[in-house]
Amino acid sequence: MGDILTVDRVRVTFFLMTYNQERYVRGAIEGAFSQTYSPLEIVISDDCSTDGTFAIIREMCEQYDGLHTIVMNRNTENLGLIGHINIIPTLSSGELIVYAAGDDISLPHRTAAIVDRYIASGRTVTSIHSPVYLIDIAGNREGTKIPPVISDGMSLKDMALSTSLIIGATHAFSRKLENIFGGIRYNKCIEDLVMGFRSAVIGGLEYIPEPLVLYRYESGITAVPDSRNQTYQRKVKREVSELGMHLAVFSQRREDLRHTDAAWLLPLVQSARDKALLKRKVLLRHYRFIKLMRYSMKRGMLPLFIKVWFRELKWRIFFPVKGLIRNIAPQA
Repeated sequence: MGDILTVDRVRVTFFLMTYNQERYVRGAIEGAFSQTYSPLEIVISDDCSTDGTFAIIREMCEQYDGLHTIVMNRNTENLGLIGHINIIPTLSSGELIVYAAGDDISLPHRTAAIVDRYIASGRTVTSIHSPVYLIDIAGNREGTKIPPVISDGMSLKDMALSTSLIIGATHAFSRKLENIFGGIRYNKCIEDLVMGFRSAVIGGLEYIPEPLVLYRYESGITAVPDSRNQTYQRKVKREVSELGMHLAVFSQRREDLRHTDAAWLLPLVQSARDKALLKRKVLLRHYRFIKLMRYSMKRGMLPLFIKVWFRELKWRIFFPVKGLIRNIAPQA
């Protein structure tokens, strides 16, 4: 793959983002260096890690003697995921940007396969994604994962309301996407939920049905915590954090839709945002019960309010009892 292309070869940047991933980053860099597509610019950008991640990056880059162009960057302060994503266009020169995370491993032909699909579209697609091979913390393969937008057969309406679309670790995107929509405004967003939807809504989302990435599903910001030691406080904190992300994503989609011809989706996205906001208000318990009930009644969300309120009440009762039983059990 990638050998029979037009004379005007696509200029590609393989952009590897890292943060406090000293345990895994060596494999991620080896995956970047192994890419068969050429010419290739590889940018390894560290978000001001506090562990040994950047030392490993510097060591490996200084020892590299291959054909790819290598660029190292270390942010002088921690920008966070979205802040880091937003500076990709200024740190890269490619027409097409292949994104990679510092705890995953890209297969050698990943970039070549993506470029082949990009060329086949006439360079019109703005996002390309794929399934993944799942690996555990030790690097053992545990099967495959297909992105929800494919496995669930999502329509554009489904995508507008969903908080799970593509697998961001597989994402490659055209510089045109940033030119149309600009940077991501809301820092609590997950980038693939924004960029995948942006491409879908303008008809530029393309899928390669072959896994191209070894995806470390037990690490990273979306890893699911062990529920056995879950407390009420931790459960609520995680739920509130997820709802904050949902609010940010729906707010960003609301703005992005104004750049497209899909304004008919705006009421649906606004409704989804309102529901996430109500759930967050209930879990944070910043308002009196009566005030929140009136708020939900005015917006036609009383059934949702009652459901979330009872759910939170159940957690307040269940988790302390669960903890008490766990503490008593070893003594029995």
